[in-house]
Amino acid sequence: MVKIATFAKPETVSRNHMKVENTYTPRGLVIELSVKQEYAVNLILSKLLGIKSEDSRSFGTSSHALSFNSKANLLLDLKQLDKIQREKFQIFMEIRNRFAHINSVDTFEKCFALTGNYQRLKKIFEIDEDGESLEKDMETMFCVLSMDITNSLAKINESISSDMAIRYTQRRWTEAIKEKREEYKIQNPENADIFDDFINYIKNILIQEVDEKIEKKIPPHI
Repeated sequence: MVKIATFAKPETVSRNHMKVENTYTPRGLVIELSVKQEYAVNLILSKLLGIKSEDSRSFGTSSHALSFNSKANLLLDLKQLDKIQREKFQIFMEIRNRFAHINSVDTFEKCFALTGNYQRLKKIFEIDEDGESLEKDMETMFCVLSMDITNSLAKINESISSDMAIRYTQRRWTEAIKEKREEYKIQNPENADIFDDFINYIKNILIQEVDEKIEKKIPPHI
């Protein structure tokens, strides 16, 4: 188990990791880190949906853009987060929403009094002892939560990039077979029939796979 006092101070965490100075108010700190998280979410959703965030109405900066809550929910719907990641993200959003929409919530103590999830965060991050100031402990906890989410989003982004590379390779492989098929048959006439049989064999497997998904009403990309 870890003592909360062993974490870096909020100003150290923010300066080294998020570049947020300790002159920020609690609300300012929460909004600043939320903006950074929203930017990361934009990049991930844009990749998943195959669009450019800067050209998107949903993820751009116009009044038509989706709210952070909507983007977060979309990320959850796309099943990019496991159970514990979803819980962390939801807690982060609850904290963000309280500070963003309730004027009287100007400290972490007031915020957590409304959300009621501070003890849950302590359990998630295995904190069993408090420091000298509850407000500072809670501020530190929020910074740790934000860093944890940042790391999760970075891993998701990396995974998506890897998956996109694999899909591109698979698509390019198919295109290469189509492009070079006749060339190969001309250069290797003795293998022409075998080559065609193999291509037809693969095609039939794929057709059967698609037919089964259509019958079971499963999206073709799953």
